[in-house]
Amino acid sequence: MGALATREERAADGPQYTSRPELALSAVLYLMSRFPATHSAAVADAVVDHLRIVCADPRLPACVRETADKLIGDWAAYGALSDRELLPDGSLAN
Repeated sequence: MGALATREERAADGPQYTSRPELALSAVLYLMSRFPATHSAAVADAVVDHLRIVCADPRLPACVRETADKLIGDWAAYGALSDRELLPDGSLAN
Protein backbone atom coordinates (compact mmCIF):
# COMPACT_ATOMS: atom_id res chain seq x y z
CA MET A 1 0.00 0.00 0.00
CA GLY A 2 1.38 3.38 -0.99
CA ALA A 3 1.65 6.59 0.94
CA LEU A 4 -1.60 7.85 -0.60
CA ALA A 5 -3.76 5.09 0.88
CA THR A 6 -7.17 6.10 2.15
CA ARG A 7 -7.98 5.96 5.85
CA GLU A 8 -10.21 2.98 5.19
CA GLU A 9 -7.36 1.12 3.49
CA ARG A 10 -4.99 1.94 6.37
CA ALA A 11 -7.58 0.78 8.89
CA ALA A 12 -8.05 -2.48 6.99
CA ASP A 13 -4.30 -3.14 7.23
CA GLY A 14 -4.31 -2.73 10.99
CA PRO A 15 -5.43 -5.16 13.67
CA GLN A 16 -8.24 -7.43 12.68
CA TYR A 17 -11.10 -7.41 15.13
CA THR A 18 -12.99 -10.26 13.51
CA SER A 19 -12.92 -12.58 16.51
CA ARG A 20 -12.93 -10.02 19.36
CA PRO A 21 -14.81 -6.82 18.44
CA GLU A 22 -14.42 -5.50 21.98
CA LEU A 23 -10.72 -4.95 21.21
CA ALA A 24 -11.64 -2.17 18.76
CA LEU A 25 -13.64 -0.49 21.49
CA SER A 26 -10.76 -0.88 23.93
CA ALA A 27 -8.32 0.58 21.39
CA VAL A 28 -10.48 3.63 20.68
CA LEU A 29 -10.85 4.37 24.39
CA TYR A 30 -7.08 4.20 24.81
CA LEU A 31 -6.48 6.45 21.79
CA MET A 32 -8.99 8.98 23.08
CA SER A 33 -7.19 9.08 26.42
CA ARG A 34 -3.86 9.83 24.70
CA PHE A 35 -5.07 12.77 22.60
CA PRO A 36 -5.03 15.46 25.34
CA ALA A 37 -1.35 14.77 25.99
CA THR A 38 -0.32 14.90 22.33
CA HIS A 39 -2.88 16.96 20.38
CA SER A 40 -1.66 14.82 17.49
CA ALA A 41 -3.60 14.77 14.24
CA ALA A 42 -2.41 11.18 13.76
CA VAL A 43 -3.98 10.14 17.07
CA ALA A 44 -7.23 11.93 16.20
CA ASP A 45 -7.24 10.22 12.79
CA ALA A 46 -6.68 6.84 14.46
CA VAL A 47 -9.63 7.57 16.76
CA VAL A 48 -11.80 8.27 13.70
CA ASP A 49 -10.64 5.04 12.05
CA HIS A 50 -11.48 3.02 15.17
CA LEU A 51 -14.82 4.73 15.66
CA ARG A 52 -15.71 3.70 12.10
CA ILE A 53 -14.73 0.10 12.90
CA VAL A 54 -16.92 0.18 16.02
CA CYS A 55 -19.83 1.69 14.05
CA ALA A 56 -19.65 -0.99 11.40
CA ASP A 57 -19.56 -4.03 13.70
CA PRO A 58 -23.09 -5.36 14.29
CA ARG A 59 -21.84 -7.57 17.13
CA LEU A 60 -21.39 -4.52 19.33
CA PRO A 61 -24.46 -3.09 21.09
CA ALA A 62 -26.49 -0.61 19.03
CA CYS A 63 -26.05 2.13 21.64
CA VAL A 64 -22.26 1.80 21.41
CA ARG A 65 -22.35 1.91 17.61
CA GLU A 66 -24.66 4.95 17.63
CA THR A 67 -22.42 6.80 20.08
CA ALA A 68 -19.36 6.02 17.98
CA ASP A 69 -21.17 7.34 14.91
CA LYS A 70 -22.01 10.60 16.69
CA LEU A 71 -18.38 11.10 17.74
CA ILE A 72 -16.79 10.70 14.29
CA GLY A 73 -17.40 14.30 13.21
CA ASP A 74 -15.99 15.72 16.43
CA TRP A 75 -12.82 13.65 16.22
CA ALA A 76 -12.34 14.47 12.54
CA ALA A 77 -12.49 18.16 13.53
CA TYR A 78 -9.94 17.61 16.32
CA GLY A 79 -7.61 16.06 13.75
CA ALA A 80 -8.06 18.99 11.37
CA LEU A 81 -7.42 21.51 14.15
CA SER A 82 -4.33 19.59 15.25
CA ASP A 83 -2.91 19.92 11.75
CA ARG A 84 -2.81 23.69 12.20
CA GLU A 85 0.25 25.29 13.73
CA LEU A 86 0.07 26.06 17.43
CA LEU A 87 1.77 29.20 18.77
CA PRO A 88 3.79 29.08 22.01
CA ASP A 89 0.81 30.45 23.99
CA GLY A 90 -1.34 27.56 22.74
CA SER A 91 -3.40 29.61 20.28
CA LEU A 92 -3.73 28.72 16.60
CA ALA A 93 -1.72 30.55 13.96
CA ASN A 94 -3.73 32.28 11.22
